[in-house]
Amino acid sequence: MQFGYHIAKKLSFKTQQTFTKTVTLLAIIAVSISVSVVILSFGILLGFKKEIREKVKGYAGDINVTRYQLASGNETNLFDIDSAFITKTKNDPAIESIYPFIHKAGILKSDSTLEGIIFKGVPANFNFYFYQKHLVWGKIPIYSDTSDSYDILISEYTATILDLDTGDRVDLYFIDQADVRRRKPKICGVFNTGLREFDKQFAIADLRSIQRIVDQTYTQAGGYQINIKDANSTPEIQDQLSKLLDYTYAIQTMQDLYPTMFQWLDIVDTNVLVIIILMSIVAIINIITMLLILIIERIPMIGILKSMGASSSKIGSIFNWQGGFILFGGLLLGNIIALGLAHLQKKYTIIQLNPDTYYMDAVPFHLPLTTWFI
Repeated sequence: MQFGYHIAKKLSFKTQQTFTKTVTLLAIIAVSISVSVVILSFGILLGFKKEIREKVKGYAGDINVTRYQLASGNETNLFDIDSAFITKTKNDPAIESIYPFIHKAGILKSDSTLEGIIFKGVPANFNFYFYQKHLVWGKIPIYSDTSDSYDILISEYTATILDLDTGDRVDLYFIDQADVRRRKPKICGVFNTGLREFDKQFAIADLRSIQRIVDQTYTQAGGYQINIKDANSTPEIQDQLSKLLDYTYAIQTMQDLYPTMFQWLDIVDTNVLVIIILMSIVAIINIITMLLILIIERIPMIGILKSMGASSSKIGSIFNWQGGFILFGGLLLGNIIALGLAHLQKKYTIIQLNPDTYYMDAVPFHLPLTTWFI
């Protein structure tokens, strides 16, 4: 082993420029490009999945429980809130949270513009972390279990269309057949999640204030939003919930609610897999080609070593070590390039995206330690 290592080191890392040293450097660069492309592909794919999943979860939760209905739409059939079901579900160690909610369509009117919007009524104990993270200006509303609040959160898109700002009061109309109800809520905060299609449709309001529109007893809900600690356990949680509820309830995951978005991610999966396979093949061919070039270039040296009694295994170890230098150097340089570019992207968002198409405004990167190691 020392014999092969010593000669390979001399050939590959001589201080003076040689053909062998040049070929070795070119091979290291070629392998590093392949490695960096694979790492960046994985990181960007996982980043897309993480960002979109977190954003959809912020809007809809991991699982939505609603009543089955014949007509499609954002408003769902109402039912009485079941406190026993909420308590039992909340006590499940796999469940992070459960909230009743109501979707109610309304019309916001400014001085010159009308905008249709779906108000999502959320309870006082609702976790506003997602909206706090994407708050552009203003503050998160504070709701109570004992009094109605008319503070609302709207998206930056809606605020721009209606020329509204925090502190403004805006005319809000709820229309049910011939009945029109008018409210004058105050805008306390403006958010921008990057999910433009969602931002266009939704605003956040107090559950009690929405319940007052549909019922006077504060006992009605349009569904339950359930968040799960481990996304991989979603199918098991679905099965458990189906045993607690009767057949009139629909138990849907975020993939069920927004299939197009996740089908798009599946297509991205396929593209990245193709890139990874191609770049791996390129890296392997590069190493093989470079080693063949090195062997052909070193035929006189091989002849001298054989005449001196060196065995084929010892001679082969020289080129095994050279291949190892190329592979290790390519891995090291490829990781430095990929992780360096990823750090710059995360810190400075160099590559921007169109939120209407990609659901986010910059290329994301997420690479868990175990995935990177593999």
